[in-house]
Amino acid sequence: MRIGVFDSGVGGITVLTALRERIPEAEYVYLGDTANVPYGTKSPAQVIRLSLECARRLKQSNVDALVVACNTASSLANDALRAEMGAIPVFGVVEPGVQAVVEVAEARSSSVLTPVLVLATRATIRSGAYGRALRERLDPVKFPVFEQACPILVPMIEEGWIEHRLLREAVEEYVAPFRAKYPSGVALLGCTHYPWIQPAIEAALPGWTVVNSARALGRSLESRFPNAGRKGQPAGALEWIFTDPEALPEFARQFIKDVTYA
Repeated sequence: MRIGVFDSGVGGITVLTALRERIPEAEYVYLGDTANVPYGTKSPAQVIRLSLECARRLKQSNVDALVVACNTASSLANDALRAEMGAIPVFGVVEPGVQAVVEVAEARSSSVLTPVLVLATRATIRSGAYGRALRERLDPVKFPVFEQACPILVPMIEEGWIEHRLLREAVEEYVAPFRAKYPSGVALLGCTHYPWIQPAIEAALPGWTVVNSARALGRSLESRFPNAGRKGQPAGALEWIFTDPEALPEFARQFIKDVTYA
């Protein structure tokens, strides 16, 4: 099995890692659109156009499934991507992330108010994809849903500032009002870049459970393709494609070899 994964930059590597843990025997092609990162500040029309360009490039690589490892693209372009890919199944990160939050929230005591906080790019928040899905699945009285756009986090992560003081201060600015009002809750990393800085987010939200949508997607894909690979076999091949390899942050280069230009 050959799985194509695309993201606006290096955020999707967190999804790729989760997928390879779940289905190591599959072959993977990762496409990072580093020439156009971030997607979260772009218009819906721009996001759809760029997402379709990525999908067409991966379609040429003869993939058997397409993973949209970008919350912004998943929120805005999924319908267009499914139309483009035809019989090739398309997997986004929104629904698995929502399901993971629902499972965590409903496992809590029935008498405890549990706020749900979605942290994502501006475009993802504007799409309303997470807010609508969560409010449809959760009791709004017990599980009030809040959405916080964090537009400067992706540029910082792509710059390699994953442990920088300014990044920690930015995270603090975004989450402090929610922490002040609620001592505990569930926070969803609604951008696949954010697992790179999960320790900073967890430190800013003590007492909260932080849900990683990348891991949730790995479980989702494995359940769809339970026989994708034979356990115990060597890991499948991995191909890296970047639209601008020179833009790769240094911290991500340790994972990447034999880069191809898109």
